[in-house]
Amino acid sequence: MEIATKCPICESLGNAVPVYPSNVDETSFSTEIFSARRLPDRRHYQWVRCNKCTLLRSDPVLDVDLEKLYVESTFDYSTEVDGLKKTYFNLVKRALGGKKFKKSIFEVGGGNGFFLEAAKDGGFATVAGVEPSTEAIKAARVDIAPHMIASMMKAGVLADNSFEVGTMFHTLDHLTDPVSTLKNCAAALQTGGVFVVAIHNERSWSARLMGERSPIIDVEHTHLYTRKSGEALFKKIGFIDVRSGAYNNHYSLAYILHLIPISRSFRKRVLESPIGTLLSKIKVIVPLGNMWVAGTKP
Repeated sequence: MEIATKCPICESLGNAVPVYPSNVDETSFSTEIFSARRLPDRRHYQWVRCNKCTLLRSDPVLDVDLEKLYVESTFDYSTEVDGLKKTYFNLVKRALGGKKFKKSIFEVGGGNGFFLEAAKDGGFATVAGVEPSTEAIKAARVDIAPHMIASMMKAGVLADNSFEVGTMFHTLDHLTDPVSTLKNCAAALQTGGVFVVAIHNERSWSARLMGERSPIIDVEHTHLYTRKSGEALFKKIGFIDVRSGAYNNHYSLAYILHLIPISRSFRKRVLESPIGTLLSKIKVIVPLGNMWVAGTKP
């Protein structure tokens, strides 16, 4: 059954123009498809642009049990973890704008908790993670696993007013109800705490260059933001001192190949060959069109 979606920012239903037609079918919904950083296959719902606030969203979507898909999803990007730790920890330090928080931090949708490793090693005394994938949690470092909660982010999963910093990296784009989730995240923050997300920028050079062939135009993504719409969403939640910026990624050349919109079978053959092994060892810093948004709980 198809379900019409509404804009989470202006709450309009309909009032949007089609951008890309749907190409999903019965094979588009599986735990493999909904596993983090899978090889892109360019399956997606219809994408529309809101006439009122310009947000890009999937509409309509199918009535699919997303929680079940994410609970059963796999963790298969371990070769990129070191680069992701550097990327996200540096991003958070920049987003905090000089604030010296070190007591407590939580993350929503953090896979095996690799960012929490970086946060703990970087001086945070208390860490917590909310992650639906049981397989990912099983792969967590021994000192991180006890602090991870197998769940989607819902009211009461984390105690209210408990953390200085909250984070969410490339999870907001996937949420069907980002407003409710962000409100629950804000509730877990102490007054004056900061929440930081990393998301795709649908107006970045790479997204505009590749258009419908961009890996961000994907069935997993429900909303895609710009700096303007990302900030507008944070302000809707009630965050103050809202700000945003671009950031670079630390990735291997193998992962860059993983993203390029060329033949999926060719990419798979190369990545599974000795050449792919070599490419996975070559690390680069690249601007892939991603951004961060941060806001303070009043």
